[in-house]
This record gives sequence, structure tokens and C-alpha cells, in this order.
Amino acid sequence: MKKKTITAIALGAAAVTAGMATGNASANNVSTNNSQIETSAKKATSQNQTKASLESEAKSDSVATATASKASSAAAKSSATANSTSAESNSQVANSQSTMSNATSEASTGSMSTRGAASSSNGATSNHSSSKSSKNESSASSAKASSTASQSSNEAAVNPETAGFQAYGTQANEHNIPAMVKKEAAQNKEKFEQQLVNPDARAAYDKLNANAKEIAQAANIDLAKLTHQEIDALNSVKMDSTPESGTVTYTDYADIAKDMINRNPQYAIPQFDPSTIKNFPAATTADAETGKVEPLDIWDSWPVMNANTGAVTNWNGYQLIFGMAGNPANNRDNHLYLFYTKYGDENFNDWKCAGPVFGFGQNSVHQRWSGSACVNSDGTIQLYYTDVDTSTGHNDQRIATVTLTLGLNNGQISIVDRQNEKILFAGDGKLYQTFAQFEQGNMNVDNFCLRDPHIFVDNGQRYLLFEGSTGSDNYQGMDQIYNLGNYGGATIADDVNDMFQIINNSDMTARGSYANAAIGILRLGGTEKNPTVAHVYAPLVQAPLATDEIERPDIIKINGKYYLFDDARLNRGTNDPSWQAADKAVGDNVIMLGFVSDHLTYGYKPLNGTGVVLTATANANSRTATYAYYAVPILGKDGQPTNYVLITDYMTNRNWVAGKGNDATWGPSFIVEIMPDGTTRVVPGSVTKEQGVWVLDGDTEFAPVYNGSAVKVVSNKKNGVNGQKNAEKIYYDAQKRNLVVSRANANEVQADTVQSVRMANKANATKNAKNTSANGLPQTGETASNKTVWGMISMAMASILAAFGFADKKRRG
Repeated sequence: MKKKTITAIALGAAAVTAGMATGNASANNVSTNNSQIETSAKKATSQNQTKASLESEAKSDSVATATASKASSAAAKSSATANSTSAESNSQVANSQSTMSNATSEASTGSMSTRGAASSSNGATSNHSSSKSSKNESSASSAKASSTASQSSNEAAVNPETAGFQAYGTQANEHNIPAMVKKEAAQNKEKFEQQLVNPDARAAYDKLNANAKEIAQAANIDLAKLTHQEIDALNSVKMDSTPESGTVTYTDYADIAKDMINRNPQYAIPQFDPSTIKNFPAATTADAETGKVEPLDIWDSWPVMNANTGAVTNWNGYQLIFGMAGNPANNRDNHLYLFYTKYGDENFNDWKCAGPVFGFGQNSVHQRWSGSACVNSDGTIQLYYTDVDTSTGHNDQRIATVTLTLGLNNGQISIVDRQNEKILFAGDGKLYQTFAQFEQGNMNVDNFCLRDPHIFVDNGQRYLLFEGSTGSDNYQGMDQIYNLGNYGGATIADDVNDMFQIINNSDMTARGSYANAAIGILRLGGTEKNPTVAHVYAPLVQAPLATDEIERPDIIKINGKYYLFDDARLNRGTNDPSWQAADKAVGDNVIMLGFVSDHLTYGYKPLNGTGVVLTATANANSRTATYAYYAVPILGKDGQPTNYVLITDYMTNRNWVAGKGNDATWGPSFIVEIMPDGTTRVVPGSVTKEQGVWVLDGDTEFAPVYNGSAVKVVSNKKNGVNGQKNAEKIYYDAQKRNLVVSRANANEVQADTVQSVRMANKANATKNAKNTSANGLPQTGETASNKTVWGMISMAMASILAAFGFADKKRRG
């Protein structure tokens, strides 16, 4: 955290309309609830679906790309053909027919829900001379650039999305490889040419092609030490390798690993007190495969949400959460369940289970994984999910949907009917990899991803974001290793040294050549209950060379900008020394990434310069290890998202890795603040006392801060007094619908609009920044009154109240 200030921030959240459900979950009430869960072994009927009619995109900010794909259940394979359309400003119409069917399948032990095991670490760290501070400054500067409406005649001839990338001023302009090579080659000319008097250096130089010679000069390579393999790599480098917007680079992952190792408090996931963590009572329910009532693991989860804002929907007085769950002893038991409680009820014991989404009699061959859900106009639930066929021994993933009719009787919710179950998208081969393409490669190294659909409505149009892998337009392979634009170093020497590091390590070469993670987006057609694919766009984020997995996309529109969040693991990336060093220092390497754009379908650049939003702080095998982070917006008085998001997660990995009986369970939630300059921070002291909090309420309690053996009390509505320096108070006022965050030792006030009123005292801010550094991880504690009066006073009085009513007396003294 760069500054410590007293800040009273009045930002709103959704109104709480339902009362708290009473009673604690017990074996008895679980059994009672389960008696009302569907018990018949009704098997979902797969429906052949056709027609992903891809229409013309006449908008200037859209990509006209047509998709054609076909999945055969008999062969359990997916093949696709795709036509790429219109590089002109007026997109051509491209129509194709798509025929898909559900395929029954068996889960492999490498399920996406399983946390990657940590390999032995050599503790090495990659050597980068890049300066993150300069990168962040450049990123912050580029945040102010916007896509221009007018394009030159040459620009008009390229893909409108790509034109947007360049105009937005993101990484494409910050790391221009050809320009960097020419500039740095000129700087090194005299020194580099002095080597040529050495016969060995001259011999190596003569083996380089023209491009390679210029790159070697730019990197000031010691020619006499070049190996044959390195010479071949230099000769293979392309000079036109400039990254597009939304490219996650090799250096980004190296810098994120450093933040994790250094426990940077700006991104560090709060430490949780393991003594307070308990299994999810509602997850003791009838298993989808066996029908037996038993404790289940619960992991990836998501709310039935308002697709416009991303906030949790109040469905007839209830909040509804879907989650993946299964028997802890069977890591192939991966199915979807529906959980519910009264809207705003934060009591972890009050949650109930409505049963498995697709009924009983399920098997490990045909699985359903993560997705998203929203309410249709008739009150039914539209669920988007991942349909998984593992009958080939690999996870053949497809984007799917189903309409659910729910029943509500005497406070009990049940799944009454399922309709319109079908596959929506199985890749197109051109923009996104298909399972058939995956099968043509090394399936033991490659990580096929086509999952986690996330519904989002913007300006009345429905879109689905999803995790995928790049298709033939920017496909995996050795060419990605030779593309210097994928490295992101501060100099060409950095990029070339990283390339040599990869090609001289067989594991990293394999990882790098198959790494092609992407976050995709498509526009939906059809009806809300029977959607179709109307248009497929180029990836919003891609990570060729850097990593093969970025999952669970989640998007929120704040003040006209689109904030995209997703989850990842460093050990799914190419940079072995970085993630191994993180594993050695922390014991885990999970992260949350974030990006921002002025446009929904293009122009994304990483938050905080590298994309890092959260970094692991707990060992992967500990009770308090978390993953599957999901950002829920905290709404303001106008019902729109503020610059605060509530981060939800699940705790521990599957199969009792934290000890027998420690089931995977929902963890406590916490708050992340998003700054207008494209940076974020974890709000200290914002951990909820209860696990599984999805909606902030007037009775929200924030837990004591756990920092190893020390527990610091956080002041809020119900907690006591503590005089820790650099503390923060978080309070949600249900009546005024304001979130209040008070920071110590500063004169900065933000009141119930999202706009800041800055009265910062620079001297105090500098002093507090030093305090933060000295104290390490920020501690919390306030003696302040929790009465929120910001909405009733003028901004002119805010600083006075902050001084007299909202500051810790010990701190003022």
C-alpha cells in the first residue's frame, strides 16, 4: 500500500429485503431437507442442437468472425471449421451451421477442479532487469488513452478489433519489438562489433541471418558463447512480433511471483484463522451419484446474479448459489448443486441444499463444471455451465446451458424442471481451439480448456465470457517461443535471455510451446431461455507462451469501464524458476488476475501493470488455502457497482489434503478496492467473520485480523476496540446502503458517490507510507463510532467529522 490515509468512503450496496433465517444446520435438519430433494434417478436427455448462425457485425468495434463446429457423441470428438470474415469497416455476413450433441464421459484424475500439485523447487528465480515501477507508470499512462473513432485508410483495412488494440495504447505500443530492436542495436553497435575480431564470435555471427544479427546486437550477446541451439533460436525469431492488447507476458508471471514471494500487502490474500474454519453444513447432502447423504466437498461456486451488474439477485427473498461438489474420497465425483438461504442472511449454518442440479443417478463419465446463472423474465433460472465428456480419458469441455424451474414451498427450494439443455459452443478452430485440435497434439503436455461461461448483459445485448485456448489464428507451438512479443521484458536482452532460458530447459520448452490460454467472448442470439451463438469475438485476454490456463472469468462494469477478473496458478505457466520459488516461499502459487478496458470486446490491459490482483499466502495443503476467487460487486445507492468488490472463495483443496475430515468449504470473503488509475489493493481488516458471505448486510461482522499467532481485533458494528496503527475500519450501513472504509492518519474523504473529494495532506501521506513499510502487513483496529452520517452532511464537514468522530484517539494522540 503506497499511502495510509483516514478515508471515510460511503459507497452503496444492494438493499437487504429479507429477514435472517433461524436455526443451525444439524444432521437432523439436513436429513429433513434431503427428504425433499429429488430422489428419482432421472437422467438428463441430451438434445442435439443446431444452428450457431453467425450474423454480420456492422459495428465498428466488433469482429466479424463466423464459427462452425461439430461434436459427435459417438466418437466423443469435436471438429470445427470456421470462416473468418471482414477485415473491412463494414463486416461481411458469414453464416454457418453448427451441430453439436452431449457426449457421456468419464472424469480423469486431472480434473480442472483439482489444485496442481507443487513440484520440488530449486528456489531459483528468473533474472529480469525489468523495472516494475517503470512498467506500472507506463501502464497507468496508457490507461488514459482511448480508442479513436477515426481510422486512416490503412487502419480501416485491418480487423476493427485489432485497430482498437493499437489505438487503445496498451502493451502493443509499450513493447514494440521492431522499434526496440532497432533502438537498442544502434546503442550497442560499437561494443558489439568489437567482438568480431574473435574467431569464435565471428563464426557464430556468420551463422546468423540478417534479423538474428540485429537482435543479437540489440541484446549485446556474447557471440563466442552461443550454442547451436541458441543460434537456431535467434534465426527463428520474427521481427514483427508485437503483442496485442490483453497479452499476458512471461515477465508478467515472473513479476507476480516476486510479489507473492515478498508478500506484497497490496495483493496478498488475507490470512485466515484456521481455528474458526468449519465444513459447510449444507454440503452434507445426498450425493448426485450414490444418493447417499454424506459430507461433500464444495469448491467453485457462483451466484444467480443480475447479469447487468453482476450483483447477487434477490430471488423471492432468497440468495441462490450454484457450486461444484463431490465426495472427498472420489476426485471424479464432480457435479453441480444448488444452495440457498434468505437474502442477506450471513449465518453459515442457515444455508440449505436444493439438491443436485441434474438430478440423481449421475456418473463420473459425464460431468458438469463451473459457469454462471441469471434470472429470466418469467422467474426461471438460466444456467450456463461446462459440459464435460471424459470418455476418452481427457476432459472434452463444451459451453452449455439449461433452463431451471424452481419451486418454493414453506421455505424449501427445489428444482422442479429442466428444459432446453444443450451445448452452445465447442470451439471454432480458428479463434478458439477445439478438442479435435487438442487430440492432434501432445495431450499429456497440452491443457485443453473450454469452460466457465460467464453471462453478462451490456446495453441490452447478452454475452458469454469463457475460458478457452487460442485457435489457429494465434496457435500454440514453437513459434510462440520465438515471438519476443510474448516475453514483455524491459529490454531486448531481457527477452532474449528468457528465450534462451526456455529453450535450454526441456520442461519449459514443452510448456511454452503448448501454452495458449485465453479468455474468450461470444454474443448470444435466440431467446433468453433458448440462446444461440450469434457472434464469436477474438480473445479478450491471451497468454501464448506464458501460461496454458486462466480460468473462471468474471466481468463488472464500473463507471463506464469493464473490469475483467480471472483465476490462475503460476505452475500452469512456463516459467519454472518463478513458480517453484513461489512454492518454496509460500507453499502455493494461486493468483487472481485483473484487466480493464473502455470497450467490452477489446482493448484490455492488465491492472497493476502485470495483471496481479491477489497472491497466495497460505500453503496449498493448509486448512486455510483458498482458490476459485469470484468478485461480487458492491452496489451504490444508484444500484450500480462501486469501486469495491467482495471476493468470495473456497477453502482447502479436495480429498482431505488438510487432514481427514477437513472438507473443502467456502472460505470467508474479503474486499478489494479498485482505483481509477488501474491499480487495486486488498482492504486490510475486510475479512468477514462468517464464511460464505455473498451479500454485505447491515449486520455484517468483520473478523479479527489473523497474522500468524497474533490476532488483532477489527472495530466494526459488533467488534471491540483495538489501537493498532495504520488500521482500517470497514462498516456497511444497510439503511443508507453505504460501505464505509476509514483509513488512519490522513485527510482523504470519499462520500456516498463514487467520486473522491481529495483533501490529502502530503506530509501525512508520506509519513504513513513509511509506517506501512515499517509495520509490514497492515494491522487493523479502530475505536471509532460506527454511526454513518456522511449521507446527511455536506462534503465541507466531512474532514471535521473524520477528525473528531472517525479517528482513533490513540492514533490522533
